Amino acid sequence: MDRRDMASAKWAHVPVHGGYKGHPVRSQSTLCPGDLPCVRAQCLEMKSLLLTILLLGLVAVLKAQEAPPDDLEDFSGIWYTQAMVSDRNHTDGKRPMKVFPMTVIALEGGSLEAQLTFWDNGHCHMKKILMHKTDEPHKYTAFKGKKTIYIQETSVKGYYILYCEGQRHGRSHRKGKLIGTNSEKNPEAMEEFKKFAMSKGFREENIIVPEQLDQCVSGSN
Repeated sequence: MDRRDMASAKWAHVPVHGGYKGHPVRSQSTLCPGDLPCVRAQCLEMKSLLLTILLLGLVAVLKAQEAPPDDLEDFSGIWYTQAMVSDRNHTDGKRPMKVFPMTVIALEGGSLEAQLTFWDNGHCHMKKILMHKTDEPHKYTAFKGKKTIYIQETSVKGYYILYCEGQRHGRSHRKGKLIGTNSEKNPEAMEEFKKFAMSKGFREENIIVPEQLDQCVSGSN
């Protein structure tokens, strides 16, 4: 064997291009350079999809915050008292009780403001009652938490029952009202109010239908 043959034999097992002669060369990566643009495009597409999902979630949260806290969003307006009941007997008076329309205003956060007008000793008086919304649906508090007011929807559209309970002069006091969006009497709503009053332990003879007046004029009878 001459020197050139010995040199060829010496370098026969030296790796060529990352492998040995006669053996395949292993790739250092499972991706070839031509695959990188495709992978980057897929990453951008996934990022865009995730961003879209996050934006949709943010929009849903904002809409939920703007939406009314409960289903009494249409409770604002003018309401007429159809019937009343309380622990006290109001039927023993000489004249029927006079009532006037009540205005309700929806406040920010779900609370309500009720503007009441009442007639006393020949004079008209107006009173505002702030009804603070609670965590319980249709439940409000007033007079620094001394009174609790519940608003219950009847089966007749446009008619609701207001039920109030609290303390007065150290004694418990309860009252209920049937109110409607108009001054017309509804027999079905009235019958439902009577059943509600009886279920709360009120006496049927304490239920009265007051005289409904459009406006209060001081000095009138």
